[in-house]
Amino acid sequence: MNGHRSRIREKYLKNGLNGFLEYEILELLLTYSLPRRDVKALAKELLDKFGNLHGVLYGDKTALYEIAGIKDNTYVLFQLIKDINRFIYKENKLVGNKMSGTEELLKYLNLEMCNLKVEEFKVIFLDTQNVILDIKTLFQGTLDKSHIYPRELVKEVFAKNAKSVIFVHNHPSGNITPSKADISFTNNMRFLLKELEINLLDHIIIGNGENYYSFLEENLI
Repeated sequence: MNGHRSRIREKYLKNGLNGFLEYEILELLLTYSLPRRDVKALAKELLDKFGNLHGVLYGDKTALYEIAGIKDNTYVLFQLIKDINRFIYKENKLVGNKMSGTEELLKYLNLEMCNLKVEEFKVIFLDTQNVILDIKTLFQGTLDKSHIYPRELVKEVFAKNAKSVIFVHNHPSGNITPSKADISFTNNMRFLLKELEINLLDHIIIGNGENYYSFLEENLI
């Protein structure tokens, strides 16, 4: 067992993840949380249950613990990987930098929101040069349950001295089609913000995996 662990680590040190199969990547991770167990079969079992590496890392905690041998060490390792990714994208690549496209933003939003069990509503605040000033979660709950308070949202916009904003919320069901409430809310806020000389650049809905819906791309803004 130790020989196999050494070989897979040496393979990684030599070539990075080039040539690695998905189960081998997961196997390498598991060697650090389960130091005294053969983890090759476990890695394959996890992939069978959750579909792919993304599904394993973002899988439901209860479902994860149903796999024999998965305990707190492995769960903490998976959480740490996700949180480090979120931190890097938000702090180093987004906030304080000019948004020249949506690729990095969508990658961060996917890491942050794709597997939430409840809806969260975020606002991305930008200045006149489209530099991201901050990304903040303002509300939790569905848009049709009156959890979004325009007064509080506008207060945050002025507090950040933002000139443009992007709305983001997730659909835990995975269905990224905007509801009537999503569309109505977006239109109402767009007109309200316009009166205050604030631009609503987009409203993005995050689903499961890497799918998303952009009001801008669909010509709804």
